[in-house]
Amino acid sequence: MRSFISYSHADRHYGAQAKAVLAEVGIDAFLAHDDLEVSEEWRARILEELGRCDLFVPLLSTNFLASKWAPQETGFIMSRPEVIIAPLSIDGTVPFGVIGHVQSSRIPEGGITRDLLVVPLVRRHPREFLPRLIDVAVHAFSFRDAEAKMRPLVPFFAELTPSEAQALAKGSVANNQIWDAALCRSEYLPEFVRSQGANLHPDTLRALQYQIEHARKYPSDDNTEA
Repeated sequence: MRSFISYSHADRHYGAQAKAVLAEVGIDAFLAHDDLEVSEEWRARILEELGRCDLFVPLLSTNFLASKWAPQETGFIMSRPEVIIAPLSIDGTVPFGVIGHVQSSRIPEGGITRDLLVVPLVRRHPREFLPRLIDVAVHAFSFRDAEAKMRPLVPFFAELTPSEAQALAKGSVANNQIWDAALCRSEYLPEFVRSQGANLHPDTLRALQYQIEHARKYPSDDNTEA
């Protein structure tokens, strides 16, 4: 999956935030001012990226409306109805013109987060995004990373298909950073088993339950990496 972040250069720090959040869940984001090399013919590259992206994220603002290029990028993307559009509003500017029918989310003072950008996308397009979140979670590299990457999946445990549930279970069994992490072993994984246990292969279910029950309990429980 590829995404295109459309923004005014004046709002470039929000563009960087959106790119970082998408990268956390394995989505490659094109951010023109970061990704265009000086030697490239930038207009052709932008058209190329607009023509192949799967997700379009316009960062709406008064600066966006005043931009020479951002509104044109939005108009171009409407020629591709298969593209998912996820507008975010920096200053209360609402979707306009050809994207006036698409609901936007207001960026809070703390900036763009996974809960703001990714979770709504999962709700609207679960089959496209849940497998990606699962793949990211099962490759967690520390206890805190495991907790952070499992958390967005928790509200969607009941919506996983049997194959998605099996993939999450097998990945969790294989990664001790998941089943040894405090919140995963005490909250997330038990909830996952309650929700999806009937859909898991019996051997995988037994292995996951064993690891939850026998995970190491660290005295400080501070999620320090093993």
